[in-house]
Amino acid sequence: MDALADAVHSRRYVILFLTSAGPQGNGEGSDFLVKFLRGNLQAGTKILIPDMPDLEAPHYKPWKKKLERTLRDHGNEKVILIGHSIGASVALKYLSEKPPMKSIAGLFLIGAVYWGLKNWEVNEYSYEHGFQRHLQYIPNIFFYHSKDDEVVPVSHLWHFAVALPHAKIRQFDHEGHLYVNGIPSLVEDINSIDE
Repeated sequence: MDALADAVHSRRYVILFLTSAGPQGNGEGSDFLVKFLRGNLQAGTKILIPDMPDLEAPHYKPWKKKLERTLRDHGNEKVILIGHSIGASVALKYLSEKPPMKSIAGLFLIGAVYWGLKNWEVNEYSYEHGFQRHLQYIPNIFFYHSKDDEVVPVSHLWHFAVALPHAKIRQFDHEGHLYVNGIPSLVEDINSIDE
């Protein structure tokens, strides 16, 4: 077995990607990010993108149930969980509600909303007081946000930086909300958790 095959075989995790809301066709929603990851992660890396319910009007409980089922279906594997926009909100809220029942090797959150801020008060997505306590079991937490995000203001990133001081923060200047050119540092960060 050559070195590359050894490296791929040693990865005992699956990447679970929760998309943004809205259409997910070619050039829409999280499509740019998914294509970038598929083209830049090591060969053999398994990326799952569950079909989430009601993408045009997403609600937390149905997305949470789908996430729980997907995690159960991959019970023998460590999981890297990536969320984009509303997908980031669902991943973060779900993992903050109770300690994870399986090993989460990394949590990567792109354009995440800090629910509960002024004009962002949506009860079903709001984080519980002290939501950070259950996230301490996740060894690698990363946030990615662009200053010119036209959907979620970059100020949300700094609320997360205060609430989760152990998380790693990645801020960009001109990537918007869709990251049409991908996020090279996301690939580097994913690869770093194997080192």
